[in-house]
Amino acid sequence: MAKITTHIVVALLIGLSIFSYAKMGSRHTESYPNRPIRVIVPYNPGGGTDTYARILQKAIKDNDLMPQQLVIVNKPGGGATIGSTYVIDSRNDGYTILCNHEALMTSKVIGQSPYGPEAFEAVAATGESGLAVLVSENSPFKTMTEFMEAAKARPETLKLGVNLGTPTHFCGIQLEETLPGARFRLVSTGGGANRLAALMGGHLDAALFSVGELIRFRENGLRPLAYLGEERVESIPDIPTAKEVGYPVFSGNLQYWWFPKGTDPEIVSYMAAVLNSAMETDYVKKRSAELEILPRTIVGVELAERITQKMGLFSRMKVPSRVELPDVTFWSVAAVLALGLVVLSKAIFNPKKTDGEASENKLRFDLAFGVIGLCVLYVFFMGMGLIPFVWATILFILVSGLYLTNYDRKKVCYVVEVALGMSFGLHFIFTQLFAIQLP
Repeated sequence: MAKITTHIVVALLIGLSIFSYAKMGSRHTESYPNRPIRVIVPYNPGGGTDTYARILQKAIKDNDLMPQQLVIVNKPGGGATIGSTYVIDSRNDGYTILCNHEALMTSKVIGQSPYGPEAFEAVAATGESGLAVLVSENSPFKTMTEFMEAAKARPETLKLGVNLGTPTHFCGIQLEETLPGARFRLVSTGGGANRLAALMGGHLDAALFSVGELIRFRENGLRPLAYLGEERVESIPDIPTAKEVGYPVFSGNLQYWWFPKGTDPEIVSYMAAVLNSAMETDYVKKRSAELEILPRTIVGVELAERITQKMGLFSRMKVPSRVELPDVTFWSVAAVLALGLVVLSKAIFNPKKTDGEASENKLRFDLAFGVIGLCVLYVFFMGMGLIPFVWATILFILVSGLYLTNYDRKKVCYVVEVALGMSFGLHFIFTQLFAIQLP
């Protein structure tokens, strides 16, 4: 009786999971969008890109520009490549979009990332802002000239906070080129929030921030040295441009919106129209003025031309080679193999027996290699997009379970329950609870 009850409970759980999966599948046939859209911001909360994405998120919600909400998801690290890679690996169904500035292009140019704009569908570019060089109020550098002359007198000693592979990195290089002999120690600190913490903590001599970040962070005790724009801006009229003090570096940075490659052009056009409408709202105009961001919107052919022009500009810049980090993947695999050999050698040459254990302890390499082969096929078929996660998992567990149980008819029911329960259950947990997209 207890066994029958257990099977009924398992069958009910599997039925609920299948119903949830079927319900999700039916929504793909409805009009777009029929569920929240995730905006991947590849930086920590509080930075310039994060702040701007949230401004548009609020404008879209408050003005009912879309039947579904935008959900901001921060995935910092790797000079924005972690978040960018996440979007590349996401489904091109229009429910995952990347918001990132020109770091997507600069990362490709310096070799930090193997992909650039060609790996995405460009949706729109919104809001253009410049950068500024800031020091803490306790800094000995009162002017930009003092700071640059110190970089020349003591090359590779002044620590300038940037985010490697992003426009801040390129601006640091451009500043060096304006004064022969000047060299900074470029320190990668991540997004604006991290740069602020590092600067205030005394770990940096100076750092590059967007004007929006400058305005928000200024009360923390920062002193701007120069604005990297063509002309002074109204909100910070007392700050000279770098050009005025003899270091002509210009930076105009837009926030770009990218869908995964292959996204339906109608979805791309829809989202571009939504973003364009958001940029026209009073809220975005007001917030853009407060942050000294030009409320500019670029879509379509003009957007493609802008990306091409920027990629050409970045490609012509001379970027010093950087120190390569160890191959983490290689050393991780090597460590696992080494530990595996240690365990295997102990099992073969120094087997331990316990009471009641069979006197013969036969290693079943045939079963082990068989399951490993099935794992490889499982990952291969999902990786190639030949079969979705749920059906691949069902097949994998069914085949490997029957293989390990030596096709015992008495255990088929259990294997089927495990296969259905794990496949649909894991799909529910990952997609609904953790908002992770599966293949």
